[in-house]
Amino acid sequence: MDIPTSETIREALLGKAKAFVSARRSSFSAICIGAGVDNKFLSRVEAGENFSVKTYQRVIDWLDEAERRHQSETAA
Repeated sequence: MDIPTSETIREALLGKAKAFVSARRSSFSAICIGAGVDNKFLSRVEAGENFSVKTYQRVIDWLDEAERRHQSETAA
């Protein structure tokens, strides 16, 4: 079992955010605002800046919830 590194966590977060941006014609800033974090958070992560686990989790939770809502809307 591989232990996640800060780089693999960063890549996973950015991959999920970029997929959302592409699929929803959105932006990093819109994700951050929706998640209730600083609107430059994802841009800073992409630039290699450090981030807290708490902020990371808020963004991941928001992306997961947005995906669930989208799936519910398209299934209805």
